[in-house]
Amino acid sequence: MSKPAKAGTLASAGGKKYLQTKEWIFYLLAVFFFSAMTGMVNSYRRAYLVDVLLLPNDQLSFFNGFTQAAGYVLSFLYALILDNKKVKNNQKFKPLGLLAAIPCGVVTALIFWTPDFVQQNPSVLMVWLCALALIQGCATYFGGTITMAAAVMTPNDKEREQLLSFRGISSAIGNSAPLVIVLVVAAIVKAGNGGQENPALSYFISAILCGIVGSVTMLLGMSALKERLVYRAERKNPFKGLAAVFRSKHAWVILISEFLKSFRAIATYMEPFIAAAILGSSSQTVLFALPVGVGTMVGMLIISRLLKRYTSRVLYIASGIYSVCINVVAFGVGYAYLTHMEALPWLNYLFIVCLFGTGIQFGASNLLPEMFKADVLDDIELKTGTRLDASLGFFIGIGSTISGVIANSLVPHILYGDNSIILYQQGLGDGTMQTLHTKIMLLLFYTVFHGIMMLLAGLPFLFYKLSGKEAQRVHEAVLKQREALAKETGIQNVE
Repeated sequence: MSKPAKAGTLASAGGKKYLQTKEWIFYLLAVFFFSAMTGMVNSYRRAYLVDVLLLPNDQLSFFNGFTQAAGYVLSFLYALILDNKKVKNNQKFKPLGLLAAIPCGVVTALIFWTPDFVQQNPSVLMVWLCALALIQGCATYFGGTITMAAAVMTPNDKEREQLLSFRGISSAIGNSAPLVIVLVVAAIVKAGNGGQENPALSYFISAILCGIVGSVTMLLGMSALKERLVYRAERKNPFKGLAAVFRSKHAWVILISEFLKSFRAIATYMEPFIAAAILGSSSQTVLFALPVGVGTMVGMLIISRLLKRYTSRVLYIASGIYSVCINVVAFGVGYAYLTHMEALPWLNYLFIVCLFGTGIQFGASNLLPEMFKADVLDDIELKTGTRLDASLGFFIGIGSTISGVIANSLVPHILYGDNSIILYQQGLGDGTMQTLHTKIMLLLFYTVFHGIMMLLAGLPFLFYKLSGKEAQRVHEAVLKQREALAKETGIQNVE
């Protein structure tokens, strides 16, 4: 381990390493299991609502639209709190992450538990579901400070990129962990229930496991990490910070890109349903998600290597082109398998390979936007002298929220109901009894639609300039600004 530098100084872009081994381990574990909690909700709540609670599509559409819109409005208040709270001991994210750890675990479990008296009244049921969703949104927003902290744990830009890469890999694997947990728990429940599946119990037990381990590791991880930049002590008008973000042309590029990318929610929404239709049960989702998850991890490693030769901007645009190509291939292979299942059963394995290929693109789309945001935060900090992590997230969220509300409101009407496009049938004991039309349409949305939206998401970056040498110049200027602030304030804990 390198010797500590003198107090009050910061690393240059090519300076020494700051992160300790203990910090790496506990931080990545915390990110992994925090992602497992959010992944449990994101992967299985929709299947729980559709196939366990049997919500009509109009109620599900209302739930999706309302919770996303209301959650975004509330996130404005959360952003003001996060970016304008009094910073003690030069730790901005750590106290909030510690505070949110246990609520994150508790609400993860509660989302998959609905008392009988609640289920008996549709109005009470909707209030229950919406309230839990908004509470979960609040808990994970402040719990998400564990991911925000990566940008301030080291002033060394190379070490920061490495940390962001490993954080992305840990998050991607953690997000897929519930798929394995549900598969194992479902098998145990089935064996103990006379060979009959009980999805409601399987989801609830899995959520409890994710919640307990997630809360414990978050407490350990947030306790171990250290924020290594100096925050200004004085409070400023929070709306001035938002105005600075709104004036950033680089932030606008990311906003437009996220607006387009978030329409892929229609595609990802289909995952447990296409797993049920082809494999028989949504508990088998892991067999689809695992190759995608492995591909995501490999994709992040590939991107980390390619960043040594190409700018993040070029790689993101290229990843969009790759996405539409690999997803068209995946659809073609999947279509051939569904229509010639008995004659060409080996196409199933080729389809899994294609899913691995689509996962590589997820690696780019998950990692690179975080690097763009880190660079934009540096640019705004250089101009204003203030870190505006939450304000930038709120601003970019305008785009993803609008498209997310549209997508999540439409998807139930696309998925099931008499006038839907896919005509998915709810509550079938054997999902393979879905019609061939349903299976093909699920496949189309799951692959081709996703690829098209990722291609469109890359186009705004044709006009993005804050990458490569320009991003490095901005970061080095910010480091000098922080060093001057450290000397001015006399804060010693930036090492």
